[in-house]
Amino acid sequence: MAFDLEQIYRPVAADLQALNLLLHRELATDDPFIGELVGHVLATRGKLVRPALALLAAGACGGADEQRLWLAGTVELIHIASLIHDDVIDAADLRRGTATVNMLWGNQVAVLLGDYLFATAFDLVSRIRHPEVAPTIAQAAVRMSQAEIQAVKVGGEPHEDEVTYFEIIEGKTAMLFSAACRSGALIAGASEETARALAEFGLQWGMCFQITDDALDLVGDPEALGKPIGSDIDAGKVTLPVIAALRDASEEDRHRLRALVRRASGDGALQELRTLVDRYGGVRYALDVARRFADRATAALAPVPDSQAKDSLLDLAAFVLVRAR
Repeated sequence: MAFDLEQIYRPVAADLQALNLLLHRELATDDPFIGELVGHVLATRGKLVRPALALLAAGACGGADEQRLWLAGTVELIHIASLIHDDVIDAADLRRGTATVNMLWGNQVAVLLGDYLFATAFDLVSRIRHPEVAPTIAQAAVRMSQAEIQAVKVGGEPHEDEVTYFEIIEGKTAMLFSAACRSGALIAGASEETARALAEFGLQWGMCFQITDDALDLVGDPEALGKPIGSDIDAGKVTLPVIAALRDASEEDRHRLRALVRRASGDGALQELRTLVDRYGGVRYALDVARRFADRATAALAPVPDSQAKDSLLDLAAFVLVRAR
């Protein structure tokens, strides 16, 4: 079965268009320089997965009023802000094929723009009336920050510690997906059982999403991925395919892999690293792990009533793996 995001997003397509208008309105300013910055980041947004998940979760629980757009805007702005800060940390020049904010305007402006988007996100979430939504989003943001610090502490030092890797990607990626899904359910009036089920779906799906993304960093299409292949390795990130290869490699190859991870740059070094990771099935192993998380995400939706929105969530669990083929 073929999957595409336009088809999967169909139940919330109108809301995603409304979200675009909301973000431009909320970030509007009389300052032309800030307006230029905002225009740049809103023009280079990605697949809108986080707001789509929030909207689909709300739809799967019967729908919600305008609060659903405030929630969708909140999670999207938190995501964009975190990417801007990530690009500063990684000294990245490109994001989705376009020059990054730090590349065009410098680190100082990029950090402050990220702060502005974070502040706007929390202004939006403060308007949501359900008492558990703001704490849910805030706790996810705290976990994101903690995981970012943990990732910097681990740095680019090669390791074989899957537990640390999973802790980092859960905090950096999966927790915001989980919060988006749980919050979408809550504003739609879902029971605690259903909200927990959707939170679990978001968590497991987010883990699958990040592991797949890490595998694609070595073997994917740069245009589809939205960043140069090998950019995670160049930024010093030790991902699951590399961890698996390091664990299974011969002593000689493990030594060479460690050296490549520490200073991978240039097509030659990246190709050699990819060859070694492939020799020990690192990408295949990572995708097998991702598939297990996708299966858990699908199973988590069992208590959620059938609907078009639920069908889209199930399709997303399949889509996240299909994109890696």
